[in-house]
Amino acid sequence: MNAPIVHAPQSIPGLSPHEQSILRVLLYFNIFDHPLTAAEVFSFCSSTAITLDRLVRVLESKALQGIVKSKNGYYFLHSATESCVETRSEKERLAGSRIKTAMAVARFIRMFPFVRAVMLSGELSKGVASKNSDIDFVIVTKRRRLWISRSLLILFKKAFLFNSKKYFCLNHFITEDYLTVELRNIYSATEIATLKPLWNHPQYMEYIKANQWIREFFPQWNMGSTRCVEGKDSRSIVQRVVELFLPTQAGDKLDTWLLGRWRHLWQRRYAHLSEEERNHKFRCDSCISTAYGEDFQQKVLAQYAYRLRHYGISGFEQRN
Repeated sequence: MNAPIVHAPQSIPGLSPHEQSILRVLLYFNIFDHPLTAAEVFSFCSSTAITLDRLVRVLESKALQGIVKSKNGYYFLHSATESCVETRSEKERLAGSRIKTAMAVARFIRMFPFVRAVMLSGELSKGVASKNSDIDFVIVTKRRRLWISRSLLILFKKAFLFNSKKYFCLNHFITEDYLTVELRNIYSATEIATLKPLWNHPQYMEYIKANQWIREFFPQWNMGSTRCVEGKDSRSIVQRVVELFLPTQAGDKLDTWLLGRWRHLWQRRYAHLSEEERNHKFRCDSCISTAYGEDFQQKVLAQYAYRLRHYGISGFEQRN
């Protein structure tokens, strides 16, 4: 796997490289109607030779007056409505209660066999929540035990939560020895940078270490403060006891069998998709499982590319 190639920005009359870099950030978050503070713009800015104070001056410069607006300390594109600031404030208030729910769910997930870390992704990981949004988790499991963990969690969701995804959205599983993200683009980099650990902070740090390539996109990024239910790998008694009943050989065979069953299920359920499309949306390997039926990532990347073209700004080229 190769690091992403970052092309130098194309020349735009009247706009400096710093101004173009700032616009790339605002254009990306404009897709989500999400205004940013100056500190957030700085964190996601691709410019290396700029300080936060300098970035604020650039944001408020005459060159960007007709493109960027500000309100209550938030910056957004001129094409957006000022109500996006009030909308973000409302989403932040809702996120305050939603994060408590996420932490409680994480406490529960960590009791399942072979779960080694629980991390928060999606909208809530960015400090906001919509009324109808799900709580999305990234689950790290023990090596060669992903499909046992996933099957037990999905079984619980179907049996006791009536398959509800609102507070129990389990679309992304990886094993502790497969932490590096393959698709290296602005979407993946943003999701990694905003990921929040809810249990086992050391494992989260290993994940960040394995994905240092995001600094090709965000050289100024700082993970800042993180919140954890439990700071270390303190497995519950329930988890330890259940794991004793699956010795190495038996556990390997069961995990492989479950992997085969899930592959067969998805092939049958999504037979209308081509094999390439199905494998892209529903990763089904021994070390990773993803299930994103709507392929939200590709939609976001297409929207971002459109905005960059509209402003005549080059972006980042993806490399797998």
